[in-house]
Amino acid sequence: QNQQSLGKGGLGPKRLKNFSTKEDGILCSAYLNVSKDPIVAVNQSSGSYWARITAYCEEHNCPRSKSSLQHRWGDIQKDTSRFCGFYAEVERKNQSGKSEDDKVKDALQMYEGIVESTFKFIHCWYMLRNEMKWNEWLASMSASNGEQSTEPAKASTDATLPPRIDRPNGRDRAKKPRTRLPAALPLSACLEVLQKMSMDRNAYEVRVEAATKEEAKDIASRSDRKLALQEEQLQVQKDQLQIQRELLELQKADREERVMSMDLEKLSPWVQEYYINKQKQISAMSLRGDGSSGPRGQ
Repeated sequence: QNQQSLGKGGLGPKRLKNFSTKEDGILCSAYLNVSKDPIVAVNQSSGSYWARITAYCEEHNCPRSKSSLQHRWGDIQKDTSRFCGFYAEVERKNQSGKSEDDKVKDALQMYEGIVESTFKFIHCWYMLRNEMKWNEWLASMSASNGEQSTEPAKASTDATLPPRIDRPNGRDRAKKPRTRLPAALPLSACLEVLQKMSMDRNAYEVRVEAATKEEAKDIASRSDRKLALQEEQLQVQKDQLQIQRELLELQKADREERVMSMDLEKLSPWVQEYYINKQKQISAMSLRGDGSSGPRGQ
């Protein structure tokens, strides 16, 4: 939209790049610093107001066209006011132990889950969140909708929105006869928006709950697999130990077999006496049943 506006309007140098974070900041600063005169506002055209916005941006090295700035501010206003609603909802939960950064992360996650897109104007939100002008506009939008909504700027998506957003109270009173009828028009639309947001939020919570359950199942499955693997490893160790024991028993039985079958006649008397004693010990253990040569002795 920015590129097309510049090409058709022919105002300012032609820019091929999207708005940068710095340019967004300059536009937000212009919104906060350029005000309307409540006395002359009744007869003042939106073009005059946006001419001053454009001039402010040019003075601060943001030479965009009026149309480009209007479209960009419309996007900033719509998405940022929506994020304000999500952040306010996170704050209302008043969860203990949550830092401001945690709340911002929760609001970003809620925004992405419900709106199904990433909030790309967080830098604008930090600039606007504590400014009186911005908060007064949010309050006026909530009042006009009849109840507080997490999307206070839902009805502000048309291209004529920017001249309306920063209208001071004096101008509102001056133009009340002209705006009263249109103000009643969005009531049904607001109710539809609130219903849709409630449905979207419920769907989001269902998705989060389902994801949490699925994650819990996955963790339990991984834990079961890990436990099964540990049990298999333990069984392998037991089997290896049993094999080692059997090998030791075989080696012992082989030694006893050699002792019992030795030809003692060829040995010297004192060596004969040693092996005779060993044979007696092996026989005694075999009779008690605690030796490995028991079956051989029988």
